[in-house]
Amino acid sequence: MNNFVLKMVFGIALFFITSGFYLQTDKTQLVSHQTDDKTYGKEYFPTELKKTLIYDSSFGDLELKITKENNSHIFSYDSEKFKYRQKLFVNDSGLFVNETYQKIKLLLFITKEGKYVYNKPLLRIPFPVHVGQEWIWDGKEFINDETHIVNLKAKATKVETITTPAGKFEALKVETTLETSEGTKNILTEWYAKNLGMVKMLVSIEGGGMLGFARDVLGYGTILFELKEIINK
Repeated sequence: MNNFVLKMVFGIALFFITSGFYLQTDKTQLVSHQTDDKTYGKEYFPTELKKTLIYDSSFGDLELKITKENNSHIFSYDSEKFKYRQKLFVNDSGLFVNETYQKIKLLLFITKEGKYVYNKPLLRIPFPVHVGQEWIWDGKEFINDETHIVNLKAKATKVETITTPAGKFEALKVETTLETSEGTKNILTEWYAKNLGMVKMLVSIEGGGMLGFARDVLGYGTILFELKEIINK
């Protein structure tokens, strides 16, 4: 209960593929079980949008804001009860996260926040990715004066049509399990649509930590994000 850890990944995304991609990964592995010849790349994880995306979530409505900082992009989702920001970058090898900031208001007088920095770019999704492809990432996160081991396992499972309040989308489904030495275990299911990015995410909280507390006390067994509205700029 000392630290609040909410691992989402947002297309926010962290990916490794062959030995030609960002090689400071001593514990990264790509496993290929290809079931489809079609591949998916940057168009499903855009860092520049000419639209405003509004999400309906377990924490109320959230607006996605993207700002550029040097060679990285900051994805921000804000509401009265919840703030989530990730600093990430995209290259030909995938989508990577450098830093995560989270703040959540659990009860009237309980607010938890933290900034997590990784010892190497965290891989969310490798480029190009195909249905059936699996990848893992092992590294460390630093929060205040603590260090936690992070283990990520993910798979692009299928392409399917889903419906959100914003409409119907043909989306790439990615399932990720993220565990830390702090006792956190979260299972993320994300759907990404072409030229939009994430249109839906479901986070299942199975481990301890502050999210386990939120689950047991406040009923946050799962956290849901769905695209609610698309506004042309």
